[in-house]
Amino acid sequence: MFLKAGGISAQTATMVIDNSVQHQKITGFGGFVNGPQFQFNHMTTAQIQQLWGENSQMGYNIMRIYIPVGESNFHQAVPTAQLAQSLGIKLFASPWTMPPEWKTNNHINAVHNGIIGELKEEHYEDYANYLNNFVELMRENGVELTAISIQNEPDYLPGYHGCRFTPEQMANFIRDYGHIITAPIMAAEGIGITDDYANAMLPDEVFENLGIFAGHQYGPIQTAHKKLQERGMEVWQSEFLINWNADLPSDRNFTWSIDAFDFAKAVNTALLSDINAWVHYASKRYYGMMGDGTNGTPYGVITKRGYILSHYAQYTTGTTRVESSWRGGSDVLDGSAYLSASGDEVIVKVINPSDNPYTLTIDLPFFTNSATSITTTINANMVESTIDIPEETFRPRIDIAASSFTTLIFSIGDDRPESEMEGAQIFPNAIENQFVTNPSFGTNYQMSGQSFIFDNGNHLISPNTNSSNGYLQLDDRYNKLVFHIKEISSPATYTSANTTLYYINGNGQVQSHNYGTISFNQQGNYNWVLDISTDVLTDGITGIIGLRNGNWTSVLSITFGDVYFMIGDEKMYKFSGPYSSGDGFLLDCLEDISTTSIDFSEVTGIPSGTDWHSMSVNKNAVYYIEEEQAVIGANLISDNICEELILSDVGGSFYIQEDITAGSASYTLQLNGYRVMTLPFDASIPEDIGVYSLEYESGHIYGYRIENGGIYANTPVLIVGNGTFTFNGNGLVSTQQESLVDDMTNVYVSHKAPKNSYVLKNVGGIYSFHRVESGEQTYIMPFSAYFDFDGSVTAVNLPLILDDVSNINAIPEFQNENDGDNVYYDLLGRPVRYPQKGVIYIKNGKKVIYQ
Repeated sequence: MFLKAGGISAQTATMVIDNSVQHQKITGFGGFVNGPQFQFNHMTTAQIQQLWGENSQMGYNIMRIYIPVGESNFHQAVPTAQLAQSLGIKLFASPWTMPPEWKTNNHINAVHNGIIGELKEEHYEDYANYLNNFVELMRENGVELTAISIQNEPDYLPGYHGCRFTPEQMANFIRDYGHIITAPIMAAEGIGITDDYANAMLPDEVFENLGIFAGHQYGPIQTAHKKLQERGMEVWQSEFLINWNADLPSDRNFTWSIDAFDFAKAVNTALLSDINAWVHYASKRYYGMMGDGTNGTPYGVITKRGYILSHYAQYTTGTTRVESSWRGGSDVLDGSAYLSASGDEVIVKVINPSDNPYTLTIDLPFFTNSATSITTTINANMVESTIDIPEETFRPRIDIAASSFTTLIFSIGDDRPESEMEGAQIFPNAIENQFVTNPSFGTNYQMSGQSFIFDNGNHLISPNTNSSNGYLQLDDRYNKLVFHIKEISSPATYTSANTTLYYINGNGQVQSHNYGTISFNQQGNYNWVLDISTDVLTDGITGIIGLRNGNWTSVLSITFGDVYFMIGDEKMYKFSGPYSSGDGFLLDCLEDISTTSIDFSEVTGIPSGTDWHSMSVNKNAVYYIEEEQAVIGANLISDNICEELILSDVGGSFYIQEDITAGSASYTLQLNGYRVMTLPFDASIPEDIGVYSLEYESGHIYGYRIENGGIYANTPVLIVGNGTFTFNGNGLVSTQQESLVDDMTNVYVSHKAPKNSYVLKNVGGIYSFHRVESGEQTYIMPFSAYFDFDGSVTAVNLPLILDDVSNINAIPEFQNENDGDNVYYDLLGRPVRYPQKGVIYIKNGKKVIYQ
């Protein structure tokens, strides 16, 4: 009846690759060579050679160095720069401040005594010559800089070295004096990659003096930089670090499950934002790529973050990012895809921060017969292995380890056949389909396909916090509210603080729940899921009023796709156009146990004899067709008529949008003991099985044997037996999802058991109904049911008493038995001549497992 989440096999997901849609070229990866106080001797020659260069261990190809304050100190940078030049890598230099006498606060710090330091306009030319003198010194010593920056973080005002340049000031400096500097100019290196600085660089007279547009990743990555790329300019992320101890009361060591994936996602986010190069701050630091002997990092030893960045450096440098998207797994997995410079390989990055392994299908636009995997986990660093692909395929399935970072490399073969069939997920439980109790509630709940501002003054669903203007009345006992985010932008962070849902609880009262701070992926095209189950909303939910947050500066602009409710993981799809058996989207649907229905009614040219029931992983899925379509097999529905409905316990969830009429209907299950069952149709009782109606009374669950007749649709019963049984019926088929019958809730879509519900369990050989505690990961399987007393019953367990089996709960334990002369009885009291191993029998008044 139940499946523990811990026992679930690998999760599934699909990444779809389209190498015909190409984005930015990837120039490379690297880091800042100086130490926290800008020391040039922070890293030894051997350590630098370990990280940078084509033949190095890590393969980084970009180095950033510090420009010391004052021309008399420029020489400090020469030895490191010469080493970088000898390694054949790209080298750029950044100043934190110019000589203080040229600044408005006469100090090296960005702010001193409350005065902000800016470069005085009368010293603009002096500063241009100052920077060029650094360029010339490097050149005289055999070093050619890839770029020289104007100012590190001109929009940040710390109490250390710095100088403010507004976007206008930066643009004016580059326009009027950029020609003096004889190396490519890098700007603006702000705390984010922001539109204000990018737009300031667009005028021709500024653009022509700029070599690389750059910014840091502490702030947002916005979109105006793409205008510069359209004109042939590269955009670099030139500094970022994640110091996990920055806001902690006491320092801690590196934690793989948090710190590795924060780092990996930061790199991936930048690349998905069309960034050409990614550069870390201090390379040798506990939070960097090489340990410095602090916070659990051995001195001079490559860190896990170092290996993750090496995944990108070794296998992505020189490639071109290509279009990739997720089907399933997009709420957990992250990643991106790239086309090799030679055009004969596709490289895929897969970030799996979860504790679950994944079977990942890579949907390729070509056939492949060769693949390689490189994986880093908590226990392994860049372990390479060959992936076995027995025959050419355009949908290889790859095992992705739990809590891992993986690089996949596929050889490109012949093109796969193109499909003209179109498919999409459909959402009958859309938020727009819920009943509004009062017209005054407004129409802001109609969110699907619309754009909204979400901040302290702009709310989602409605602006209300009470029910005086009505609410959305939910038509089922849903567990999830899903917002598909197509696009999202923010001028600051991509978070929602104090995200609070106002709702109507199970008693009809207005309540609220604070989900805390929610972090969003700025790339879009993923689902934001609010858990509205009783695990979170412990008092239940029957209606929704509104959703608020406490954002002030982080004004979220969100374009939503579909917004809808879910009971479990049920998914419904619809296709149109000419049929293609090799369509990747269709294959995903058929291979997904969560697929409950596919509508083919608008598909043409379906080959005669097509049998989706035999192809589908979910044997309980249904298929909507037109009568004239020449398909075969079970579970075909046309005009709400199904000639043959075949259901079983080896399939997944069962969900139909409307009642149907079945010529024949059956449900087959393997039974070994006791189970609660509910069926969507009236059914006869097969032989050799006991069926009991269930009723609660005075702290017990009583089972009454059904001797004659059959089982009514959507009426939970207890069944007892050993073997394979089929329940047959016909006529009306209706799921009545989550309906309550005699204190029992029917389940056709698998989901986690609600808190305080009662489920049938076998503990020590004794069957009884146990109360579900908060946080338990007990999943209720389809065609089952649970008791729900709305909190009126609080016992830990409810003993089960059957009217025709004496002492059912006095059987204390399982025992191992060998062959012997004693008689074994099945659970209906009949003697068994040939007992089977592993089956429960009764012997000498006790339950035993025959061994």
